[in-house]
Amino acid sequence: MAKAVIIYGPPGAGKGTQAELLERNFDFIHFDTGRYVERLVHSPEAEKNKILKREQVNFNTGKLMTPAWIIKISRAAALKIAKTGNSAVFSGSPRTLFEAFGDPPALTSPRRRRVGRKTKGLFEILLKLFGRENIFIIHLLIPPSVSTGRNQIRRVCSVCGLPAMRGNPSPRCLFCGGPMRTRTLDKASVIKIRLKEYRDRTFPILKKAKKIGIKIFEIDGKPLPYKVHRQIVKKIKLR
Repeated sequence: MAKAVIIYGPPGAGKGTQAELLERNFDFIHFDTGRYVERLVHSPEAEKNKILKREQVNFNTGKLMTPAWIIKISRAAALKIAKTGNSAVFSGSPRTLFEAFGDPPALTSPRRRRVGRKTKGLFEILLKLFGRENIFIIHLLIPPSVSTGRNQIRRVCSVCGLPAMRGNPSPRCLFCGGPMRTRTLDKASVIKIRLKEYRDRTFPILKKAKKIGIKIFEIDGKPLPYKVHRQIVKKIKLR
């Protein structure tokens, strides 16, 4: 049975790395919201498109992207993945209660309810596509000091987008040979904002997800990636 896995954790926790490992070792398709959005907001089109220009400012300053815009992107990705019959793993979304659960009933006007314009969050879509028993949240735990330290030395390939391996000083990607670069959102001042955004806007999702019966597994994100991967595989019973 296909599964849907959402990986949460503060900046530098290894969300993208763990999602990539699930994709490479099992029948998962990884939708990396952050990488996808980064390409959009830094594309030539962003200089002409008002929405992309707005999101570019949010991205570069460490603020979360506009939730309604992210919902459209993540919902479309979930539908495409489900049609393939594969499992889905998300790293980077949903990042707000609105992205996760949509409009709260109390905030939905009678007119919006009447015309059926209530915004559906990603979890509602995942529940329909995969079923509650097949949805898992992995919460990677690392302290703020580790988060800051990892992000300040983080480099990614400008061609394939893969991160540099820990301790590798090479200016070239070990996978494709592309030049490595430092992301705009990994500056110390931006990391501080990103950590606050995570605490204030993303962390509350876990509490609400637990209330609706979504399985949540907390895993230490400090060990080497392969050790963290083993724990994830064990928790969601892939072997």
